[in-house]
Amino acid sequence: MKEITLEVNKRDDHGKGVARKLRAAGRIPAVAYGKDHDPIPLDIEYEQFRQTMRSLQGENALYNLSINGQTHEDKALIRDVQRDPILGSVLHIDFQYIKMNEKIRMSVPVKLQGTSIGVKNNSGVLQWKHRTMELTALPQHIPESIDINIEELNIGDAVHAGDLDYPDVEFVVGEMETLVSVMAPKVSKLPSTGAEGEEGVEGVEEVAETEESAEPEVISEKKAEDRQSDKDK
Repeated sequence: MKEITLEVNKRDDHGKGVARKLRAAGRIPAVAYGKDHDPIPLDIEYEQFRQTMRSLQGENALYNLSINGQTHEDKALIRDVQRDPILGSVLHIDFQYIKMNEKIRMSVPVKLQGTSIGVKNNSGVLQWKHRTMELTALPQHIPESIDINIEELNIGDAVHAGDLDYPDVEFVVGEMETLVSVMAPKVSKLPSTGAEGEEGVEGVEEVAETEESAEPEVISEKKAEDRQSDKDK
């Protein structure tokens, strides 16, 4: 993973009122915690964080947190980003300090490369089951993304977890777990046609079923009298 340095401030006050003031001032409330570390309330400039996320195209990176100009000895990961459900703006960030010699478990995005020949040439349907994957590894071995080349996938082909070539990581799912596959297109059933244009068996069965299921009209005595009266006229 890439290493990123973020300039952050340590804050003494906390609470909803303080968080609102920070956001109004263009800063994001945050906290850093971890093994053998007390939680540290922080805040970070919104624009700096936005530009960092844009350059990474994601959140997976090793962060060197420079707190009031002093870089912490341990690196950190982003464990949670709270966003406004309507605007999508960042409301709060959780950083977790980690040890580089200890394995960690985290989620990594899956990215597909190329276009499947089964989709391109045979109208196949691509089924992408896992958009992210949980894995365990030392921090320096965690990839930014799991890249899968799908160019050679034809109809009926699939990529399983055991096909991935990431020797330094352990995936949480089993080796036979399907990650992406190409299925045959769905074809709607049409009535078959005989050589002389007559309906085939399927068409006949549908007609027969329709005729059998139709209920006959029950003519009451009143209706019969009315009909006879109409004839007399």
